[in-house]
Amino acid sequence: MSSFTSFFRNLFGLQDQPSGAREPRRVVVTSSSQPEVLQKVMREEKLSHGETVMANLSPVRLEKKRGKMVLYFCPMKSLEITDTLTAGDGGSLPNQVTVEDLSIPRELEEGLYSLHNVTVTSNGTMQVKATNETDWKAFHSDLYSW
Repeated sequence: MSSFTSFFRNLFGLQDQPSGAREPRRVVVTSSSQPEVLQKVMREEKLSHGETVMANLSPVRLEKKRGKMVLYFCPMKSLEITDTLTAGDGGSLPNQVTVEDLSIPRELEEGLYSLHNVTVTSNGTMQVKATNETDWKAFHSDLYSW
């Protein structure tokens, strides 16, 4: 890179980053993320209010909207519980969903994914939270029966 280019990058606050060092994109939910599908699958797994589990969600859909990746639960068929962290109180599941610390690597595109190793909590809202082991795996839709 020329010193001229470096000068302007520094002048405008742009920093040189090695390729592949781009920050992950934050994942959000919106009012159209269809939390009722997550709620239905949680009920099928006999989860109740106040319960926290480590789980895999599959498949979920990611779509780019206004510079953010939006998570949709509409294609979700399974919630695989890998560990129960806190027992539920038997109460009803909430209607709203939030995500916390959920991000994807920049190289992942829109599409269907299996979301592995997240905590799912149902206290006030259904909360999907990233862990140190959270991972996105491409979901092959040719194996999926709609």
